[in-house]
Amino acid sequence: MQLTGNVKVLGNGYFNFFIVGRKTAALVECGTRAGAAVFRDQWTQLEEKPEIKYIVALHSHFDHIGGYPVLKQMFPEAKLVASAPAKNILAKEKANKVSFAIDEGTSELYVKHGLLNTMPDVPAPATIPVDMVAGEGDQLEIEPGVALRFFDAPGHTVCSIAAYVEPDQVMLISDAGGYRVSKDFVTPVFFQEYDAYIKTLEKLMAYSTRAVGVAHGEIPVGDEAEQFYRQAIKAAQDGFAFIEKRLKEGATEDELANELFDKYIVGGMALYPAETMRQMMYVLIKNVKAKL
Repeated sequence: MQLTGNVKVLGNGYFNFFIVGRKTAALVECGTRAGAAVFRDQWTQLEEKPEIKYIVALHSHFDHIGGYPVLKQMFPEAKLVASAPAKNILAKEKANKVSFAIDEGTSELYVKHGLLNTMPDVPAPATIPVDMVAGEGDQLEIEPGVALRFFDAPGHTVCSIAAYVEPDQVMLISDAGGYRVSKDFVTPVFFQEYDAYIKTLEKLMAYSTRAVGVAHGEIPVGDEAEQFYRQAIKAAQDGFAFIEKRLKEGATEDELANELFDKYIVGGMALYPAETMRQMMYVLIKNVKAKL
């Protein structure tokens, strides 16, 4: 899908991949190996293919870096761009081992649900070297007149960044605003820290935006862009309030984690290994308890 003049979107909606640039380009988002396998099939069908000079990982979670081995195989000369904290994380063998084990489970679910015919055949690397570090205020020129302007975007993770395509007014936010299950429902994912999550959304929504490049779900365009930001903030506030209320009512963390799982792990989020998603509900509870 051609999102704007300089931005194209591929993927299956569960994972969105953004191609920024026309003749030379940056590929923003890495997805999982399963998601990247879908991207690979779509890429082969494109009539006009830009030269991919950069691959940008907006944070280091398994579903945003797991597809990198597939993409690197496709674009061996492309440089990997990520934040300084992500660079440190991706250099750790233990962290990568955990990430790619979860990624493997996601691929199995893709096959089970008929989204892939076979498991991706690209092996997991021990570490992932980052070629270029990007953070608040940095710019990366893709081609004349087209650049990515980077912002630190903490709250979801310590290593999250966002990227703004200024001429097109497209803000690529990855998971900074949650998981967009549908137009009417966003799962909040303040897995690092709640206040930082809200402040990041308030910062990003101050920029003129024709489209919000969410990593998952339908992309908000036009008037929906600002509506999405407000929806994402409200989803986080409502999630915080629900957890606070249930804790004050005496719910145990196990009970609450199960309630949150049933409430939030729906749609595309149900295509992740269930136990991993259940553990992330405990992270939400922990981050709320830290504020009480």
